[in-house]
Amino acid sequence: MSAVKNIQEKLGRIKLKKEQKKLNRSVKSFNIENASTIGVIYNATNRTEADTVKKFIQYLKEERKEVISLGFINSKESSDKATSMLNYLYFDQSDLSKTMVPSSSDVNTFINKPFSILIDLNLTDCFPLEYVSSLSTAKFKVGASGGYRDSVCDMVINIDNNNQLDYLIIQIRHYLNMIN
Repeated sequence: MSAVKNIQEKLGRIKLKKEQKKLNRSVKSFNIENASTIGVIYNATNRTEADTVKKFIQYLKEERKEVISLGFINSKESSDKATSMLNYLYFDQSDLSKTMVPSSSDVNTFINKPFSILIDLNLTDCFPLEYVSSLSTAKFKVGASGGYRDSVCDMVINIDNNNQLDYLIIQIRHYLNMIN
């Protein structure tokens, strides 16, 4: 990471810490059956992984859940942009402030929506997705263990033995069905 990007991200982290102090959310565990709304955030830069997430979202919709996804495309290229559709929202580097903080209306709406469950499918450290996950008002947050997710998520799943998105999704489905 360049020195300028490093400074920008540090300033963004300062803003995130201030915003987290204001955050007031009540934590309540949900399983897939009890959840009415589910938010999914993920890195949509890799098209194959984005397709994997879309299949998972389709499964959740088949379970009769209201699902809204938010994907981050780590690019400024207009050819890489995906158009937001109903329940599939996207943002990219052009939607970030100078401090790497997402500033689009779609992101703000997503953060403020009181989901029953927020599923963080990000496997790497990505500050814009960390910002969204950290400030989400969701009642129950789930993600892979490691990085920011250890402090942000209410339930983390260890996937060190198989650090793949499809494996994480299988584990999330398994554990969310086990919760009573």
